[in-house]
Amino acid sequence: MDNFNMHARRDVTGVDEGMRAFFKQTYSFMGIAVLLTAVTGFIVQNFFLEQVAKLLVGNVIGLLALLGIQMLIITMIGRATFKNPARAFGLLMAFAVVEGLTLGVLLAVYTGASVMMAFVSASAVFGGMAAYGVLTKRDLTGLGSILFGLLIGLLIASIANMFFYSGIVSLLLSWASVVVFSLFTAYDNQNLRVMYSQFAGQADTTGLAVNGALRLYLDFVNIFFALLRIFGVVSGSRD
Repeated sequence: MDNFNMHARRDVTGVDEGMRAFFKQTYSFMGIAVLLTAVTGFIVQNFFLEQVAKLLVGNVIGLLALLGIQMLIITMIGRATFKNPARAFGLLMAFAVVEGLTLGVLLAVYTGASVMMAFVSASAVFGGMAAYGVLTKRDLTGLGSILFGLLIGLLIASIANMFFYSGIVSLLLSWASVVVFSLFTAYDNQNLRVMYSQFAGQADTTGLAVNGALRLYLDFVNIFFALLRIFGVVSGSRD
């Protein structure tokens, strides 16, 4: 996808039936992935919590291994996006299941009130920023490199905090994650519009929809996880 010229001036506000269908497909794929993560989290919490907790809670090696698996799947989805959309969709579902492992542990740690507040808040933030990204006339292209740099910084800081844990640092990272992934939501939605406009008519856009669903899924899930940690501090965790 780096082959797209993201520096050219372009109309980012036009909407046609093809684009509406593309976004409907993209958000359908994302919704299925979110639902699969929720189902996996429920199963983990109720049937495999002890086993998964041993893998993830207080186990830096396990957490790094999980991160490595996630990065591998993301890379494989990128490679399969246009060559094999069906495989890319299957990999997206596999990624959603892997994310469900983390969700299952979090559901056992935080109260139902914290989970509900985090989900409602994440949905509101995501929906608002998605609408802004789709409707704004401002070109958000310049945010791309800035957000990528911030994302790398968040990742490095989060890994460092695994080894030298600080509750204050964790809370600050959570707030930073909300801001970064909220901006990513707006950027990704506009970026998908641009890519669809350049790609439509040349080939099937199903692969692009899968890739877009992965981006939006990551935006939403990261906002939700960050808000869950924040609300968990306010509301407390389970005993």
